[in-house]
Amino acid sequence: MVRTSLVGLALGALVAAPLIAGGIAGLAPGALLQSGVAGLIAGVDLVGWVFVPQLVLGIAVFSLALQQIASRAAGLRAHPSPDWLDPAVESALLLGMLGTISGMVSGFAGLSPDELEPGPLVYSLGVALRSSFVGFLIALVGVWTKDRPPAAATGSA
Repeated sequence: MVRTSLVGLALGALVAAPLIAGGIAGLAPGALLQSGVAGLIAGVDLVGWVFVPQLVLGIAVFSLALQQIASRAAGLRAHPSPDWLDPAVESALLLGMLGTISGMVSGFAGLSPDELEPGPLVYSLGVALRSSFVGFLIALVGVWTKDRPPAAATGSA
């Protein structure tokens, strides 16, 4: 009972940390919201349009990982992995590849060899690679989070 409440307090502190930090820095709640929206726009600009579904998958997978870490630290019984974890891992990988393809297409679309400028091309390739990186990172955490069934006992019957 005490361990469960300590885990709840720790998770509550993690959730409240941005609000507390904003209050200490003198930011109004509206400024914190504006900062969050600006961060989302910067993320979309940095990774491409696939950032939004990747963000949703990332929040779900990372929160599940955090929950499992906290449960293990508190000595609580681990719950089986939810049914949505496997499709989320596969979707994160596919979204990363889709973002890569989209970034490559936007970088090379409609360019003739005479019009090739390295600046915009390098930017588009960077977006493509970051999209893959984010997708693979989410999938990797999801695979690590997935519980493994116990090994089958070997022996003769």
